[in-house]
Parts: sequence; C-alpha cells; structure tokens
Amino acid sequence: GVAMPKGKTIIQATLDPADLNKDVPIQDALVGDAALTLRALVDAVRDLLGGKPRGRAPAVAAEIATVKSEWLAKWMPKLTSDATPLSPYRVVWDLLHTVDVANTIITHDAGSPRDQLSPFWTCTEPLSYIGWGKTTQLGYGLGLAMGAKLVRPEKLCVNVWGDAAIGFTGMDFETAARERIPILSILLNNFSMAIELPIMQTATAKYRSTDISGNYADFARSLGGYGERVTTPDQIVPAIRRGIAKTQEGVPALIEFITQKETEVSTFSAGGH
Repeated sequence: GVAMPKGKTIIQATLDPADLNKDVPIQDALVGDAALTLRALVDAVRDLLGGKPRGRAPAVAAEIATVKSEWLAKWMPKLTSDATPLSPYRVVWDLLHTVDVANTIITHDAGSPRDQLSPFWTCTEPLSYIGWGKTTQLGYGLGLAMGAKLVRPEKLCVNVWGDAAIGFTGMDFETAARERIPILSILLNNFSMAIELPIMQTATAKYRSTDISGNYADFARSLGGYGERVTTPDQIVPAIRRGIAKTQEGVPALIEFITQKETEVSTFSAGGH
C-alpha cells in the first residue's frame, strides 16, 4: 500500500462513527451522509470565499501537467507493449482509447485490476468512474456495472476484473444474460493471483495456492452471454469493438484477455511519483 504522508491534517468523513480513527489518527471528524456532508462543505467554502470564485491556479496546473507527462513517459512502454502474453496495461490503454469515454461508466475490481486501471483512466464526465473504498471482496465490480447499466441504460457500462475475482462472483454473469443487462466485462486472465506471488512463495511452490485456471470466454457463452478470448495485441481493439456491438444488441459481453503476471503498479510517494 501507500503510506499516509506525515505531518498532514487529516479530516475523515464517514457515515459510521465506528470507522473514525480506524486506520489513521485524524484531527477532525465529519459524521453523516456523504452527499449532505459534501454539500455542507461546499457551502462553508463558499462563505470563506465571500461568494467569489477562487479562480484557476495556472502554476499548479502547469506543475501537474509536467508531472503527468514525465509519469506517462515512464509507463508508456507497458501501455503500448506488443508482448504476449498481453500487458494488462496495454489492455487498459487500448480500452481507454476505444470506448466513447464521455458515454462510459467504468469500475475496477479489488486487487490488481484496481491498481492497473485507476491511475490511467481519464474521466471526462462526473459519476463516470465508480471507485470504491479501500477494498472489498473480489468480484464486487460485476454487480456495480450491472447496477450502473440499470440506472443509466444509455451508457456503456464496464467492469474490469481478474481471474481471481470471477471465481468469486462469476455466476452472476448469468443474471446479466437472463435479465438482459448488457454490460461489457473486461477480464484480465493471467492464470494467477499475481499480486500475491511475492508474499506466497512457499504456498505457491508447495500447493500452487496462487494458480488459477479456466476458460472464461467459454464460461460467458455457456451462461447466455457473448464471450471472446484475446491472446495477441492486434486483436485487443477489434475484440473490444465486437463486445461493445454485442452490448448494443442487448447482450452482455465478456472479453477475456490472456495477460502477463504483472506485479508493478503506479503509486505516488512523498519523494516523487
């Protein structure tokens, strides 16, 4: 994980007071419904500014642009990699540049897909990225995408998950097929819980505890949806487009990408990025 920076004033907003100070010591607590709390904060800030807009901060914006440019340059080899098995970052990058982002709602999953998607996905509309908490059980993103599609049926609703996550909630893809909830499910399959490899070396060697197997494209088809397996980088974009076309026909689509056991993630630290 990423350590909290030292010497900062931490304000925690939560619905449940039992969560206060649970993970880090805080200075101020805001207990209440998130929407009501945020509206109250906006009102308070507006009062502090005397009703006048603060305006832009060009120097800050320029610094952010510079940092982002340097950071992307470092990651571009992975984001554009032609390797096989596929780089999960290449899948995310091609997904970002294939969908109509302004008309897409997307969510990650717990574990590696969250860390691989969230740094690189660029939203252009409010409420178009469903990010959730510190973590929760694997497979949670499938239900979120289905719920988003029910609320905003005109949007392309996407969940990005891994082969461990589908082992937890994959049968619910049948619900999407039966109820005609046409989501696009992007599955990163590396036949492993790769993020656990560094800390489960003995368990992996003795018991194959991090190994996973399955053909999830076939699985999706068996449940009444569309399924397709992708193994080469030149087929990433065409497969995504075929999946989108199926959702437009009212059919949930699962595109399974055979990926590397990638363990490097992008995190920000106190000393850099």
